Amino acid sequence: MKIILHIDMNSYFASVEQQANPELRDKPLGVCAYLSPNGCIIASSIEAKAIGIKTGFRVRDALKIYPKINLIENEPAKYRSVTEQIFSIFADYTDTIEPYSIDEAFLDLTGWAKNLKEAKAIALTINRRIKQEVGEWLKCSNGISTTRWLAKFASDITNSNSLLIIKQGQIDAALRNRKLTDAWGINTRIAWRLNQLGIFNLLQLKQYPVANLMQALGLYGYYLWANVNGQELTGVTADTKIQPKSIGHSYCVNKHTTDSNYHHQVLLKLCEKTGRRLRAKNLEAKRFSIYWSYVEGGAYSTQIKVNDTLFTTESIYRLALKIFEQHKILRKVRMMAVSVSALQPISGQLNIFSDILKPKQVALACDDINDRYDEYTVFFGEMLNSDKIVRDRIGYRKTLDIRSVTDDNQYI
Repeated sequence: MKIILHIDMNSYFASVEQQANPELRDKPLGVCAYLSPNGCIIASSIEAKAIGIKTGFRVRDALKIYPKINLIENEPAKYRSVTEQIFSIFADYTDTIEPYSIDEAFLDLTGWAKNLKEAKAIALTINRRIKQEVGEWLKCSNGISTTRWLAKFASDITNSNSLLIIKQGQIDAALRNRKLTDAWGINTRIAWRLNQLGIFNLLQLKQYPVANLMQALGLYGYYLWANVNGQELTGVTADTKIQPKSIGHSYCVNKHTTDSNYHHQVLLKLCEKTGRRLRAKNLEAKRFSIYWSYVEGGAYSTQIKVNDTLFTTESIYRLALKIFEQHKILRKVRMMAVSVSALQPISGQLNIFSDILKPKQVALACDDINDRYDEYTVFFGEMLNSDKIVRDRIGYRKTLDIRSVTDDNQYI
Protein backbone atom coordinates (compact mmCIF):
# COMPACT_ATOMS: atom_id res chain seq x y z
CA MET A 1 0.00 0.00 0.00
CA LYS A 2 1.27 3.43 -0.94
CA ILE A 3 1.21 6.17 1.69
CA ILE A 4 1.15 9.70 0.28
CA LEU A 5 1.18 12.96 2.23
CA HIS A 6 0.20 16.25 0.61
CA ILE A 7 1.12 19.46 2.42
CA ASP A 8 -0.38 22.78 1.36
CA MET A 9 0.72 25.96 3.12
CA ASN A 10 -2.26 28.17 4.00
CA SER A 11 -2.45 31.75 2.67
CA TYR A 12 1.25 31.34 2.09
CA PHE A 13 2.58 34.69 0.89
CA ALA A 14 0.37 36.55 3.35
CA SER A 15 1.40 34.27 6.23
CA VAL A 16 5.08 34.77 5.40
CA GLU A 17 4.55 38.54 5.53
CA GLN A 18 2.71 38.24 8.85
CA GLN A 19 5.53 36.10 10.18
CA ALA A 20 8.07 38.73 9.11
CA ASN A 21 6.05 41.61 10.55
CA PRO A 22 4.04 40.87 13.73
CA GLU A 23 2.17 44.16 13.28
CA LEU A 24 0.31 42.54 10.36
CA ARG A 25 -0.89 39.54 12.34
CA ASP A 26 -4.59 38.99 13.04
CA LYS A 27 -5.39 41.72 10.50
CA PRO A 28 -6.78 41.53 6.95
CA LEU A 29 -3.80 41.57 4.60
CA GLY A 30 -3.45 41.45 0.85
CA VAL A 31 -0.16 40.69 -0.90
CA CYS A 32 -0.30 42.44 -4.26
CA ALA A 33 1.39 42.24 -7.61
CA TYR A 34 1.52 46.03 -7.37
CA LEU A 35 -0.31 48.57 -5.24
CA SER A 36 -2.17 50.67 -7.81
CA PRO A 37 -6.00 50.48 -7.80
CA ASN A 38 -5.88 48.04 -10.70
CA GLY A 39 -3.31 45.87 -8.97
CA CYS A 40 -4.17 42.25 -8.28
CA ILE A 41 -4.13 40.64 -4.83
CA ILE A 42 -2.15 37.44 -5.35
CA ALA A 43 -2.53 36.25 -1.75
CA SER A 44 -5.12 37.08 0.90
CA SER A 45 -4.53 36.41 4.57
CA ILE A 46 -6.92 34.16 6.47
CA GLU A 47 -8.37 37.29 8.08
CA ALA A 48 -8.96 38.92 4.68
CA LYS A 49 -10.66 35.81 3.33
CA ALA A 50 -12.95 35.80 6.36
CA ILE A 51 -14.41 39.16 5.30
CA GLY A 52 -14.76 38.20 1.65
CA ILE A 53 -11.50 39.50 0.17
CA LYS A 54 -10.18 36.63 -1.89
CA THR A 55 -7.06 36.00 -3.90
CA GLY A 56 -7.54 37.53 -7.36
CA PHE A 57 -9.39 40.63 -6.13
CA ARG A 58 -8.41 44.01 -7.51
CA VAL A 59 -6.97 46.44 -4.98
CA ARG A 60 -9.82 48.87 -5.55
CA ASP A 61 -12.42 46.15 -4.92
CA ALA A 62 -10.70 45.06 -1.71
CA LEU A 63 -10.68 48.65 -0.46
CA LYS A 64 -14.42 48.91 -1.08
CA ILE A 65 -15.03 45.93 1.18
CA TYR A 66 -12.57 46.97 3.88
CA PRO A 67 -10.84 50.36 3.48
CA LYS A 68 -8.41 49.59 6.33
CA ILE A 69 -6.99 46.44 4.77
CA ASN A 70 -3.20 46.23 4.84
CA LEU A 71 -1.81 46.01 1.32
CA ILE A 72 1.83 45.26 0.56
CA GLU A 73 3.75 44.46 -2.59
CA ASN A 74 5.06 40.92 -2.91
CA GLU A 75 8.69 39.95 -2.35
CA PRO A 76 9.39 36.76 -4.34
CA ALA A 77 12.89 36.25 -2.94
CA LYS A 78 11.47 36.13 0.59
CA TYR A 79 8.93 33.43 -0.28
CA ARG A 80 11.49 31.34 -2.13
CA SER A 81 13.82 31.46 0.86
CA VAL A 82 11.08 30.33 3.25
CA THR A 83 10.06 27.55 0.87
CA GLU A 84 13.64 26.25 0.79
CA GLN A 85 13.60 26.06 4.60
CA ILE A 86 10.28 24.20 4.63
CA PHE A 87 11.34 21.74 1.95
CA SER A 88 14.56 21.00 3.82
CA ILE A 89 12.39 19.77 6.70
CA PHE A 90 10.44 17.51 4.33
CA ALA A 91 13.72 15.88 3.28
CA ASP A 92 14.23 14.50 6.80
CA TYR A 93 11.21 12.22 6.39
CA THR A 94 11.40 10.91 2.82
CA ASP A 95 13.68 11.01 -0.18
CA THR A 96 10.75 11.25 -2.61
CA ILE A 97 9.42 14.79 -2.57
CA GLU A 98 7.50 16.28 -5.46
CA PRO A 99 7.20 20.08 -5.29
CA TYR A 100 3.85 20.91 -6.84
CA SER A 101 4.10 24.66 -6.38
CA ILE A 102 5.84 27.27 -4.29
CA ASP A 103 3.57 26.40 -1.35
CA GLU A 104 2.67 22.72 -1.66
CA ALA A 105 4.30 19.34 -2.15
CA PHE A 106 3.68 15.61 -2.24
CA LEU A 107 5.72 13.36 0.05
CA ASP A 108 5.82 9.62 -0.61
CA LEU A 109 6.04 8.10 2.87
CA THR A 110 5.88 4.51 1.64
CA GLY A 111 8.59 2.64 3.54
CA TRP A 112 9.06 5.57 5.89
CA ALA A 113 5.75 5.04 7.66
CA LYS A 114 4.37 1.56 8.36
CA ASN A 115 0.76 2.69 8.17
CA LEU A 116 -1.50 5.74 7.96
CA LYS A 117 -1.27 6.27 11.72
CA GLU A 118 2.51 6.64 11.50
CA ALA A 119 2.08 8.92 8.48
CA LYS A 120 -0.15 11.15 10.58
CA ALA A 121 2.51 11.32 13.27
CA ILE A 122 5.10 12.33 10.65
CA ALA A 123 2.79 15.02 9.26
CA LEU A 124 2.18 16.48 12.72
CA THR A 125 5.91 16.44 13.43
CA ILE A 126 6.60 18.30 10.18
CA ASN A 127 3.91 20.86 11.05
CA ARG A 128 5.44 21.39 14.48
CA ARG A 129 8.95 21.77 13.08
CA ILE A 130 7.77 24.33 10.51
CA LYS A 131 6.38 26.44 13.35
CA GLN A 132 9.45 26.00 15.53
CA GLU A 133 12.19 26.29 12.92
CA VAL A 134 10.69 28.51 10.22
CA GLY A 135 7.88 30.57 11.72
CA GLU A 136 5.12 30.13 14.28
CA TRP A 137 2.64 32.01 12.07
CA LEU A 138 2.91 29.53 9.20
CA LYS A 139 0.05 27.08 8.91
CA CYS A 140 -0.66 24.21 6.54
CA SER A 141 -3.34 21.74 5.53
CA ASN A 142 -2.39 18.08 5.33
CA GLY A 143 -3.95 15.26 3.35
CA ILE A 144 -2.95 11.61 3.69
CA SER A 145 -4.15 8.76 1.53
CA THR A 146 -3.07 5.86 -0.65
CA THR A 147 -2.86 7.83 -3.91
CA ARG A 148 -1.44 11.16 -4.91
CA TRP A 149 -4.84 12.46 -6.08
CA LEU A 150 -6.68 11.43 -2.91
CA ALA A 151 -3.98 12.97 -0.70
CA LYS A 152 -4.32 16.33 -2.42
CA PHE A 153 -8.11 16.08 -2.42
CA ALA A 154 -7.97 15.48 1.34
CA SER A 155 -5.85 18.56 1.98
CA ASP A 156 -8.04 20.63 -0.36
CA ILE A 157 -11.28 19.83 1.47
CA THR A 158 -10.00 19.95 5.03
CA ASN A 159 -9.86 23.12 7.10
CA SER A 160 -6.89 25.41 7.39
CA ASN A 161 -4.17 24.17 9.75
CA SER A 162 -5.67 20.68 9.97
CA LEU A 163 -5.19 17.12 8.72
CA LEU A 164 -7.49 14.67 6.96
CA ILE A 165 -6.89 11.00 6.21
CA ILE A 166 -8.90 9.26 3.48
CA LYS A 167 -8.69 5.48 3.60
CA GLN A 168 -9.75 3.34 0.67
CA GLY A 169 -12.92 2.37 2.50
CA GLN A 170 -13.77 6.03 3.16
CA ILE A 171 -13.71 7.28 -0.42
CA ASP A 172 -17.49 7.23 -0.90
CA ALA A 173 -18.05 9.22 2.28
CA ALA A 174 -15.40 11.76 1.27
CA LEU A 175 -16.90 12.24 -2.19
CA ARG A 176 -20.57 12.29 -1.21
CA ASN A 177 -22.23 15.70 -1.75
CA ARG A 178 -18.99 17.17 -3.05
CA LYS A 179 -19.28 19.42 -6.10
CA LEU A 180 -17.46 18.33 -9.21
CA THR A 181 -15.29 21.44 -9.10
CA ASP A 182 -14.15 20.51 -5.59
CA ALA A 183 -11.99 17.92 -7.30
CA TRP A 184 -8.48 18.62 -8.42
CA GLY A 185 -8.50 18.44 -12.23
CA ILE A 186 -12.14 19.38 -12.86
CA ASN A 187 -12.79 22.93 -14.02
CA THR A 188 -16.14 24.47 -14.91
CA ARG A 189 -15.87 23.37 -18.54
CA ILE A 190 -15.28 19.73 -17.62
CA ALA A 191 -18.00 19.96 -14.98
CA TRP A 192 -20.46 21.17 -17.63
CA ARG A 193 -19.61 18.21 -19.87
CA LEU A 194 -20.10 15.84 -16.96
CA ASN A 195 -23.45 17.48 -16.20
CA GLN A 196 -24.57 16.58 -19.71
CA LEU A 197 -23.99 12.95 -18.74
CA GLY A 198 -26.13 13.31 -15.63
CA ILE A 199 -23.15 13.57 -13.28
CA PHE A 200 -23.48 16.36 -10.72
CA ASN A 201 -21.31 15.32 -7.79
CA LEU A 202 -18.13 13.36 -7.20
CA LEU A 203 -19.81 10.23 -5.88
CA GLN A 204 -21.89 10.03 -9.06
CA LEU A 205 -18.66 10.37 -11.04
CA LYS A 206 -17.13 7.47 -9.08
CA GLN A 207 -20.13 5.25 -9.80
CA TYR A 208 -20.47 6.15 -13.48
CA PRO A 209 -19.48 3.42 -15.97
CA VAL A 210 -15.89 4.07 -17.01
CA ALA A 211 -16.54 2.95 -20.59
CA ASN A 212 -19.24 5.61 -20.96
CA LEU A 213 -16.93 8.25 -19.50
CA MET A 214 -14.21 7.35 -21.97
CA GLN A 215 -16.67 7.46 -24.83
CA ALA A 216 -17.64 11.01 -23.84
CA LEU A 217 -14.29 12.41 -22.69
CA GLY A 218 -11.70 10.07 -24.15
CA LEU A 219 -8.65 9.17 -22.08
CA TYR A 220 -9.36 12.07 -19.72
CA GLY A 221 -12.58 10.30 -18.74
CA TYR A 222 -10.55 7.34 -17.53
CA TYR A 223 -8.19 9.69 -15.69
CA LEU A 224 -11.11 11.23 -13.77
CA TRP A 225 -12.70 7.86 -13.02
CA ALA A 226 -9.45 6.32 -11.78
CA ASN A 227 -8.73 9.26 -9.50
CA VAL A 228 -12.07 9.22 -7.69
CA ASN A 229 -11.93 5.42 -7.46
CA GLY A 230 -8.63 5.50 -5.62
CA GLN A 231 -6.50 4.09 -8.41
CA GLU A 232 -3.00 5.54 -8.72
CA LEU A 233 -2.04 6.77 -12.17
CA THR A 234 1.18 8.71 -11.74
CA GLY A 235 2.59 8.36 -8.25
CA VAL A 236 4.90 10.84 -6.57
CA THR A 237 8.00 11.66 -8.56
CA ALA A 238 11.02 13.55 -7.37
CA ASP A 239 12.21 13.92 -10.97
CA THR A 240 12.31 17.65 -11.61
CA LYS A 241 13.34 17.15 -15.22
CA ILE A 242 9.97 16.00 -16.52
CA GLN A 243 9.43 17.74 -19.84
CA PRO A 244 6.61 20.30 -19.63
CA LYS A 245 3.92 20.51 -22.29
CA SER A 246 4.28 24.28 -22.53
CA ILE A 247 6.38 27.12 -21.17
CA GLY A 248 5.07 30.64 -20.80
CA HIS A 249 4.70 33.80 -18.80
CA SER A 250 1.87 36.23 -18.19
CA TYR A 251 1.73 39.66 -16.60
CA CYS A 252 -0.98 42.00 -15.37
CA VAL A 253 0.42 45.35 -16.45
CA ASN A 254 0.69 48.07 -13.83
CA LYS A 255 0.11 50.86 -16.34
CA HIS A 256 -3.10 50.72 -18.32
CA THR A 257 -2.24 52.44 -21.57
CA THR A 258 -2.38 52.25 -25.35
CA ASP A 259 1.33 53.14 -25.58
CA SER A 260 2.83 50.61 -28.01
CA ASN A 261 6.38 51.18 -26.76
CA TYR A 262 5.32 50.20 -23.26
CA HIS A 263 3.55 47.10 -24.58
CA HIS A 264 6.62 46.15 -26.60
CA GLN A 265 8.82 46.26 -23.49
CA VAL A 266 6.41 44.03 -21.60
CA LEU A 267 6.27 41.60 -24.53
CA LEU A 268 10.05 41.47 -24.80
CA LYS A 269 10.43 40.73 -21.09
CA LEU A 270 7.82 37.96 -21.34
CA CYS A 271 9.59 36.48 -24.37
CA GLU A 272 13.01 36.69 -22.72
CA LYS A 273 11.85 34.87 -19.58
CA THR A 274 10.08 32.26 -21.70
CA GLY A 275 13.12 31.81 -23.93
CA ARG A 276 15.49 31.52 -20.97
CA ARG A 277 13.52 28.67 -19.47
CA LEU A 278 13.06 27.00 -22.84
CA ARG A 279 16.82 26.99 -23.41
CA ALA A 280 17.55 25.94 -19.82
CA LYS A 281 15.57 22.77 -20.50
CA ASN A 282 17.34 22.24 -23.86
CA LEU A 283 14.05 22.42 -25.70
CA GLU A 284 12.73 24.18 -28.76
CA ALA A 285 9.11 24.84 -29.73
CA LYS A 286 6.95 24.44 -32.81
CA ARG A 287 3.89 26.33 -31.58
CA PHE A 288 3.41 29.85 -30.24
CA SER A 289 0.52 31.43 -28.34
CA ILE A 290 -0.18 35.03 -27.40
CA TYR A 291 -2.97 36.56 -25.34
CA TRP A 292 -3.93 39.99 -24.11
CA SER A 293 -7.01 41.40 -22.43
CA TYR A 294 -8.44 44.90 -22.15
CA VAL A 295 -9.29 46.96 -19.09
CA GLU A 296 -12.92 47.47 -20.09
CA GLY A 297 -13.37 43.82 -21.03
CA GLY A 298 -12.68 41.64 -24.02
CA ALA A 299 -9.52 39.87 -25.06
CA TYR A 300 -7.61 38.47 -27.99
CA SER A 301 -5.73 35.19 -28.25
CA THR A 302 -4.25 33.11 -31.02
CA GLN A 303 -2.04 30.08 -31.44
CA ILE A 304 0.07 29.40 -34.50
CA LYS A 305 2.31 26.59 -35.66
CA VAL A 306 5.72 27.71 -36.91
CA ASN A 307 7.86 26.23 -39.65
CA ASP A 308 11.18 26.92 -37.94
CA THR A 309 11.55 25.99 -34.30
CA LEU A 310 11.49 28.70 -31.64
CA PHE A 311 14.56 28.77 -29.41
CA THR A 312 16.00 32.26 -29.12
CA THR A 313 14.36 35.19 -27.38
CA GLU A 314 14.60 37.09 -30.65
CA SER A 315 12.64 34.48 -32.60
CA ILE A 316 9.88 34.39 -29.98
CA TYR A 317 9.72 38.17 -29.68
CA ARG A 318 9.73 38.72 -33.43
CA LEU A 319 6.69 36.48 -33.77
CA ALA A 320 4.91 38.06 -30.79
CA LEU A 321 5.55 41.55 -32.12
CA LYS A 322 4.32 40.64 -35.60
CA ILE A 323 1.01 39.39 -34.24
CA PHE A 324 0.65 42.27 -31.79
CA GLU A 325 1.29 44.92 -34.43
CA GLN A 326 -1.25 43.38 -36.80
CA HIS A 327 -3.86 44.60 -34.33
CA LYS A 328 -3.82 48.33 -33.83
CA ILE A 329 -4.33 48.53 -30.08
CA LEU A 330 -6.65 51.45 -29.40
CA ARG A 331 -7.86 50.22 -26.03
CA LYS A 332 -6.00 49.99 -22.74
CA VAL A 333 -4.40 46.61 -22.12
CA ARG A 334 -4.79 44.90 -18.73
CA MET A 335 -2.91 41.62 -19.13
CA MET A 336 -0.43 40.10 -21.58
CA ALA A 337 0.79 36.52 -21.95
CA VAL A 338 2.98 34.47 -24.26
CA SER A 339 3.72 30.76 -24.30
CA VAL A 340 5.38 28.14 -26.48
CA SER A 341 4.34 24.52 -26.86
CA ALA A 342 4.83 21.45 -29.08
CA LEU A 343 8.18 21.17 -27.33
CA GLN A 344 10.99 18.91 -28.47
CA PRO A 345 14.68 18.43 -27.61
CA ILE A 346 16.99 20.79 -29.48
CA SER A 347 18.20 19.35 -32.76
CA GLY A 348 21.94 18.73 -32.75
CA GLN A 349 24.58 19.63 -30.21
CA LEU A 350 25.05 23.37 -29.82
CA ASN A 351 28.58 24.56 -29.17
CA ILE A 352 29.00 28.15 -28.04
CA PHE A 353 32.63 28.08 -29.20
CA SER A 354 31.75 27.45 -32.84
CA ASP A 355 33.71 29.56 -35.35
CA ILE A 356 30.53 31.23 -36.53
CA LEU A 357 28.18 32.09 -33.72
CA LYS A 358 24.67 31.53 -34.99
CA PRO A 359 21.62 33.03 -33.23
CA LYS A 360 21.07 29.89 -31.12
CA GLN A 361 24.69 29.90 -30.01
CA VAL A 362 24.62 33.61 -29.21
CA ALA A 363 21.52 33.04 -27.08
CA LEU A 364 23.27 30.25 -25.17
CA ALA A 365 26.36 32.39 -24.67
CA CYS A 366 24.24 35.22 -23.22
CA ASP A 367 22.43 32.76 -20.96
CA ASP A 368 25.76 31.44 -19.72
CA ILE A 369 26.95 34.95 -18.84
CA ASN A 370 23.69 35.73 -17.03
CA ASP A 371 23.91 32.44 -15.13
CA ARG A 372 27.46 33.18 -14.04
CA TYR A 373 27.25 36.85 -13.13
CA ASP A 374 23.58 37.65 -12.44
CA GLU A 375 20.35 37.86 -14.34
CA TYR A 376 20.28 40.53 -17.07
CA THR A 377 24.04 41.14 -17.07
CA VAL A 378 23.58 40.87 -20.84
CA PHE A 379 20.22 41.91 -22.27
CA PHE A 380 18.48 43.51 -25.23
CA GLY A 381 18.85 47.28 -25.33
CA GLU A 382 15.09 47.61 -25.53
CA MET A 383 14.89 45.96 -22.10
CA LEU A 384 16.77 48.80 -20.40
CA ASN A 385 14.81 49.83 -17.27
CA SER A 386 12.24 47.11 -17.99
CA ASP A 387 12.61 45.93 -14.39
CA LYS A 388 10.66 49.04 -13.40
CA ILE A 389 7.89 48.10 -15.82
CA VAL A 390 7.75 44.31 -15.44
CA ARG A 391 8.72 43.42 -11.89
CA ASP A 392 9.73 40.05 -10.54
CA ARG A 393 6.76 37.89 -9.71
CA ILE A 394 6.41 34.35 -8.50
CA GLY A 395 4.73 31.39 -10.14
CA TYR A 396 2.40 28.81 -8.68
CA ARG A 397 2.34 25.77 -11.00
CA LYS A 398 4.57 23.91 -11.31
CA THR A 399 7.44 25.01 -9.10
CA LEU A 400 10.01 22.33 -9.76
CA ASP A 401 13.10 24.32 -8.88
CA ILE A 402 12.22 26.33 -5.80
CA ARG A 403 15.24 28.58 -6.13
CA SER A 404 14.36 29.79 -9.62
CA VAL A 405 10.64 28.96 -9.51
CA THR A 406 10.59 27.36 -12.94
CA ASP A 407 6.94 26.45 -13.22
CA ASP A 408 5.65 25.56 -16.65
CA ASN A 409 3.57 28.71 -17.06
CA GLN A 410 4.32 31.57 -14.76
CA TYR A 411 2.94 34.87 -13.66
CA ILE A 412 6.05 37.08 -13.65
